[in-house]
Amino acid sequence: MERKFGIATKALIKNTEGKYLVLYKSETEEINPNEIDIPGGRMKFGESAEDSLKREVEEELGINIEIGRPSRIWGFVKDDLHLVGITFLAEYAGGELQLSGEHTKHEWIDKDVVLAGDYPKWIKEEFKLV
Repeated sequence: MERKFGIATKALIKNTEGKYLVLYKSETEEINPNEIDIPGGRMKFGESAEDSLKREVEEELGINIEIGRPSRIWGFVKDDLHLVGITFLAEYAGGELQLSGEHTKHEWIDKDVVLAGDYPKWIKEEFKLV
């Protein structure tokens, strides 16, 4: 079995109303299909973390963001994949949100709703640091 290693960047994107963007993965996604998600994806060779994140957000959502500070470093191993990631705080900076085929829906949500709600542990960890 060939082992794979990757680095990913993710964003907690806040809008002008102080709510954060969450997505819901499509059933065809490789990692955790049909689960809640935040925008981002894997870096390409030679990309900076910031350039990777801007590219992924534009590809997935068609919007622009202003990237702030890193908020969390995370990682996991699943089957033959070891992924390490960096989550950044970001601000919505314009563009009309249009989902790619990677996600089926989105919502802007208050962080307190996530922290108090029935959400996966990993996303609660993200929102604790906001």
